[in-house]
Amino acid sequence: MKRFILFLLCISGLLFSGCDRNVITSTSNVNFQLKAAISPINGATINWNAGSAGVYSAKILGKKNDSSSVEFASTPNINIDLFGMLNITSVAIPKGTYRNVQFKMELHDIGGKPQLHLEGTYTAAGISTPISFDASSTLFISAAKDSIVIDANTSNYTAITTVGLGTLTSGVTEADLKAADRTAGKIVISASSNILVYNKIIANLAKNQIIEFK
Repeated sequence: MKRFILFLLCISGLLFSGCDRNVITSTSNVNFQLKAAISPINGATINWNAGSAGVYSAKILGKKNDSSSVEFASTPNINIDLFGMLNITSVAIPKGTYRNVQFKMELHDIGGKPQLHLEGTYTAAGISTPISFDASSTLFISAAKDSIVIDANTSNYTAITTVGLGTLTSGVTEADLKAADRTAGKIVISASSNILVYNKIIANLAKNQIIEFK
């Protein structure tokens, strides 16, 4: 009878705290970062050197140990400097192996600032022109890895998602930007200016971006 009572106590404990404390304490923090990089355009380049993003939420989704689907999330709801390389938020994740992993950030307009803002210089044939990009609708920035391993002996990991390189301006041509309207000598890309280029960039932002997990 005593053994039966102890068994019931253990089952009840699992519902709240777990009979094995490692179930609760064996977690690590994944620190989210978001940055921008140079965007190539058929031999020309856009060198982004300033920008911001309004990060409403950050999530990690995947399958733990090839079985159950899991999701871990945080809602920082802050504007971040895309060139500051600071942690946006931390998401606690239990130890284990995770597969088909998605890192997602939902961008909103926060404090009257655009969901995503980029400033830089477009250079082609030795001529440089100021350029900017402003998103005006909710964005989901995603990146993927086949698998990650969370080791209980490692307390912190960093997931750095990079917007740019080959993804941001894929399909945008030198001819597109040569024909783009200028505002006081600047190429302004937004929902109301140079809409063709804007729509191409928005479509590219829906694709998986580059992720570095360390």
